[in-house]
Amino acid sequence: MDTDQQASITCSNCGSADVHMGQVRSAFWQDERLVVVEGIPALVCGACAEQFYDDSTVVGLDLLRGDGFPAEKACAELRVPVFSFGDRARAKSGV
Repeated sequence: MDTDQQASITCSNCGSADVHMGQVRSAFWQDERLVVVEGIPALVCGACAEQFYDDSTVVGLDLLRGDGFPAEKACAELRVPVFSFGDRARAKSGV
C-alpha cells in the first residue's frame, strides 16, 4: 500500500485518520493449545489500536490454522501462566 492510499484511510472503529502499516502479533486457539503468530502485516490505528488485515494476510493466517500450527515449525516458545477467575471471585466473596 503506498503512502497516498494510507493517508486516506480512516479507522472504522473510532474514525481516526492516524492509521499506519505495521506488524503485529496475535494469539489463536488451536483446540486446547494457545499459539502466537508474530510479524503479521496489518493496518494499525494509532488512536484505538484496532488492527485491520488485508485479504492475503487473512488467507495466510487461515492456511497456518489449517496446517494445525505444527510445533516443529514454531520459531520460538512462550511459557504462559494460567489463572482461574473463579479463585478471585471466591476470595472477594469470602466463600
